[in-house]
Amino acid sequence: MSQPVFSIIIPHYNIPELLVRCIKSIPVNEDIQVIVVDDCSPNADKYQETYPELSRPYLEYYSTPKGGSAGRARNVGIEHAKGKWLSFVDADDLLVENAADILFKYKDRPEDVLFFQSKSVMCDDLTKLSGRNIFSYNFEHYFKTGNEQTLRLEFDAPWGKLIKKSLIDKYQIRFDQVRYSNDTYFSTAIGVYAKSIFVPKEILYIVTERTGSLTSAKIKTFEEWKIRYRSTLRVQNFFDEHNIRYKRYAFADFLQEIWHRDKKVYFKEFIELSFRNKFRILYYHLRMMR
Repeated sequence: MSQPVFSIIIPHYNIPELLVRCIKSIPVNEDIQVIVVDDCSPNADKYQETYPELSRPYLEYYSTPKGGSAGRARNVGIEHAKGKWLSFVDADDLLVENAADILFKYKDRPEDVLFFQSKSVMCDDLTKLSGRNIFSYNFEHYFKTGNEQTLRLEFDAPWGKLIKKSLIDKYQIRFDQVRYSNDTYFSTAIGVYAKSIFVPKEILYIVTERTGSLTSAKIKTFEEWKIRYRSTLRVQNFFDEHNIRYKRYAFADFLQEIWHRDKKVYFKEFIELSFRNKFRILYYHLRMMR
């Protein structure tokens, strides 16, 4: 395979029919390397003989050494990526019909990251719109004000972006290898380290809403809460390390949630916070009281 222009990385777990739909939406082109990384799905050893789409040209199929993390699968994909641009697509999502035209239109852009708008639909009926597109505000704010901060610092999903591989390599940016919120730090680091970004007008990505997915489910266990809380706290500390003043304070939202579930845990976590983050929590509570 010659050096591709794009590497599209798809993490997958146990939804092979949706994975096939996703793959079919990606153009077959020698300049588009497709990397599917299975995260230890049951019967995954039979996938390639069952689903011929996994053997199509310019597609590479890998497995993770240990399951339980889309972040680990995405990291495996990064290690095998050869393209100038990286893009991440979830296995239950897909690209628009004219994806090839859009991708090649922007292949020579000088910026580090391109942020594309997306369309949100129901997974079992792609003609039916859904409300999952939570990042529409970020684009509306950008087009209205020209302020890049909400895109750079709040668009905390890896999909819908073209990212220069040189940026990822330079700063050794990787996904957290956890079950939940594995992409929060990665997306933030991309936004912080990018010297310049570009926001095309076209829609490239189709997000689907699927009942029971990790994204759609509410926090059900303490372990899930802890992972998501630690992820947001890591991002806040990352902001501080890079002297970024941005009042997002997502970690405070998670800490507030545990207040209603287990006050003992709340005070334990509060005590372990830095002085700066303790002050932020107090500010957060004062703002909530207004």
